[in-house]
Amino acid sequence: MVSRVRIAVVGVGPRGLSVLERVISHARSEGPPIELLLIEPGELGAGIHAPEQPDYLLLNTIASQLTIFSDEQMTPGAPVTVGPSFFDWCRARRSSVRFDDFLPRALLGKYLQWAARDLLSRTPARLQVHHLRTVALRVRPHGPGASVTLVNGTELHVDLAVVTTGHGLTTPEAADEVVGTPYPLPDRVAAIPAGTTVALRGTGLTSIDMIAALTVGRGGSFVDGRYLPSGAEPRIVLVNRCGWLPCARPVTPPDRRPAQPVHLTHAAVAELRAAAVHGRLDFRRDIEPLVHREALARMTSATAREIDTVERVLHPAEDSWPGYPQYTAALVDRARADLREAERGLGVSPVKEALEVLRDHREMLRAVVDPPGLTAESHRYFVADYVPLVNRAVIGPQKERMHELLALIAAGVVLPGPGPRPDLARTPTAWTLDSTRLRRPHRIAVDMVIEANLGGRTAVHGRDPVADSLRTWIGRYPGGHPLLDRDGFAVPRRGAAGPCAVAVLGPPAEGASYYNHYVPSPGVWSRVLTDLDRVLGRVIGVAPPAVRAL
Repeated sequence: MVSRVRIAVVGVGPRGLSVLERVISHARSEGPPIELLLIEPGELGAGIHAPEQPDYLLLNTIASQLTIFSDEQMTPGAPVTVGPSFFDWCRARRSSVRFDDFLPRALLGKYLQWAARDLLSRTPARLQVHHLRTVALRVRPHGPGASVTLVNGTELHVDLAVVTTGHGLTTPEAADEVVGTPYPLPDRVAAIPAGTTVALRGTGLTSIDMIAALTVGRGGSFVDGRYLPSGAEPRIVLVNRCGWLPCARPVTPPDRRPAQPVHLTHAAVAELRAAAVHGRLDFRRDIEPLVHREALARMTSATAREIDTVERVLHPAEDSWPGYPQYTAALVDRARADLREAERGLGVSPVKEALEVLRDHREMLRAVVDPPGLTAESHRYFVADYVPLVNRAVIGPQKERMHELLALIAAGVVLPGPGPRPDLARTPTAWTLDSTRLRRPHRIAVDMVIEANLGGRTAVHGRDPVADSLRTWIGRYPGGHPLLDRDGFAVPRRGAAGPCAVAVLGPPAEGASYYNHYVPSPGVWSRVLTDLDRVLGRVIGVAPPAVRAL
């Protein structure tokens, strides 16, 4: 009798739902019976995209670039489960939706929950799926397989455990002097009193979400480019290391396709690895020059001012200003100039086209971080410094959100912090932010500090039991990130007799890999689905795909 294959998926948001899709796709062919255990306390699929959240919390990806199904372009040579993309699903329900709309996050949650039900209705006879509406406490290797311990003490022994817990479990926090976990919104900031002065540490997408919750979410509105306060808002102070606002997302033509790399190529990286000690690269020395040359290759007809703009984004200088008014004026002027380039859009703006290298060739950056990866010092630099730079340059808010942010600054509801890298200190009566890059010192007092920057963090230590259990036995990269092999399998601190049967995918793998927190896109090769096929190939009798040559 053929042995049954047992697979546990811990956390079934979008990445866990992709595991279900890939197992269903492969289970249509002959092979041993498969039992798939989906461990998820809530509804399957939505994850942080809760359908109940308010519509002012928007997606950061355009509607046409999201799907939970698969097609032949996404997984060449592998079986697929075809279904409507998010855009197609929305168009069937809202005919006015455009391909480049940034839609409410709640709408994606509804799509994902619908897709979960649709996938479960297509389960092949070889596959049994069980939704366990509970929480896992521990995941660890167990013999040739893995063990998953549930909150009630039940221990499940499986052939493969796939950890896809996203940003992890969180527990409610009181509205104290420091709010350490920004989500879920608006609940996390609901208890902040009107009129309180709040510092948001971080000016990226998380900060934009929190600003929306604290302004429009409290009854404010934008009319003719101006913000009309409701009176229920706090005063919001923006604080970050670089001192600048993020760049806005540019208009994207429907037929745009990334240009093939000229300098940042697989062959160039392979040559550098061949000459490096143990194949480990120095990101600043080896890779940043290739990125820079790739960006400049797109600017053959650019003006000197446009080239200088790109240089300042890719190589930010340690600027200083005479005082706070000069700094805030420079910040607003730079954001307005960037918005003009965003309105021109890709294919028109040389500035935005050059910076888009960081998005177009994101898979090459992943390949650079993948084992054998970077030197220890370089790995720390990439995670702590370069990833935030990429986020500021090309993973910023929609241009509409940036127009709103400037309107909030003009209305005095949002206040720039006192320049780059301010010193944060606690006094008996308040927190203080003191300038470090202004020649005339400037201080801003605040009542509360909010960590509005996920910064590569997933679950908060002490509040996510699965993440804490993994920390006890998985090896670590510099900076504390989990040590994973190229396929996403955990590497134990102590050598094991055979390969580990615990794979960690999605946001919990951030740092070991790069940019893992996204939903697959239709019609283009998918690293997400290819990695899942390689993981599943160990247990369900299919040949895993080769790592894609870039």
